[in-house]
Amino acid sequence: MSNRNHVTKEFLTIDEQIELLKNRKLIIKNEEAAKIHLLEKNYFDLINGFETLMLKDSKAATKEFDYYYFEDFIFLYEFDKKLNVEILRLLDRFETRFKTSMAHRFCEKHFVNPSDARSYIDVNKYTDPRSNHLSVPREIAKPVQYHKIFNTNISFNRNTYPDFIEFCKAKYTYLSTYADPPFWMTIKVLEFGVLFQLLIRYERDIFVNVIADMGMNYLEKQKFINSIRIFIELRNTCAHFQLVNRFRTPNNLRIDAGLIVDLGLKTKLNINGVPTYYEIRLYDVLLVLSQFENLKDIRDLIKKYYFDVANSKRQRTLMTKLFDRMGRKNISDWIKLGR
Repeated sequence: MSNRNHVTKEFLTIDEQIELLKNRKLIIKNEEAAKIHLLEKNYFDLINGFETLMLKDSKAATKEFDYYYFEDFIFLYEFDKKLNVEILRLLDRFETRFKTSMAHRFCEKHFVNPSDARSYIDVNKYTDPRSNHLSVPREIAKPVQYHKIFNTNISFNRNTYPDFIEFCKAKYTYLSTYADPPFWMTIKVLEFGVLFQLLIRYERDIFVNVIADMGMNYLEKQKFINSIRIFIELRNTCAHFQLVNRFRTPNNLRIDAGLIVDLGLKTKLNINGVPTYYEIRLYDVLLVLSQFENLKDIRDLIKKYYFDVANSKRQRTLMTKLFDRMGRKNISDWIKLGR
C-alpha cells in the first residue's frame, strides 16, 4: 500500500472537466456527447481509471495524452463494464451451485425428520475451525459460535428476534409463512463471505461431499478454500461496480502453492524479481475460476472487442495495454480462456 498522499481535488463543473481534458491534449470530437458521458459516469472511473494507458508519460508532473480520443476512454470503460457483468454472472452461477450443495449435504445428514428442521442453527452440528480437519489460516478461524446463524437476540427494525430463523422470517416474505423454514431456503440469504465462514465449520464427511459436488476431492481442500477466498474478493469488486480490469487479490491473501503450480499462476515479484505467494491479477483469477466454470463467454467477449469493436490500430493497442494490466499482454493468452 502506497504511503503517498494525494492533493485534495477541487470540484470542477462538466464544462471545466472538458477544458481540463482538452488542455491535456485529449481529442474530443463531440463535446456535447462527452458532457453527457461525464455527467452519467464517474470521472474517477472513466478518466483516472484508464488515463495511464494513454498518457505520454504517466509519471510526469503535467499530464498530456499521446494522441488519444475521448471515445477511447468510452471504449475501454464499456468493455470493463461488460467484462464485469460476465464475471459476476459466472460467480453467481458458482455461488448458486455452492449454496445448493452446502444445504443439501448438511440436510442429508442432519435433517432426518421434521423435528430436525432447525438443526442448521445448532452449533453442536458443526466443528471449531481453530482445530478441525481443515487447518485454515488463523485470521479466518474464529470460534464457531461467533458465526451469524448462531447469533441470538438479532435486532431488526428495532425488534429483537430469538434466533437467525426468526430473523429471516421477519425480514424475508417468502420465508414468513413457514414455522421452520428449511436450510435450503434460508441459505439463499447468506452472503458469499458468510457462506464461506459456515463451510469451514462443516464436519469432515459433509465437507467431503460438498467439495466433490464442486468438482474437487478432499486432498485438494486447501486449493478449494483458497479459491473461495479469492472469489469473495472478486465478487465484492464486481458487485460494487468497481473497475474489474484493475483487480488484484489483497496483498495479505496468500495464494495456495498448489494453485500456483497447477494453473501456472503469476504472482507478484519481490524486489529481487522472485515470485512471491501473493497478489495475482485478473487473468490469473480467471484461471482459478476456470476450475469450476466455463469461461467461454468471457473469451468470446474479449475476442469480439479486440477483433470487431476496436475500430482502429490505436484501440487494439489500447486493448493490448489493458491485457497487460490484467495479467497477460498477448491476445493469444486470452483466447485460450474457456477451452
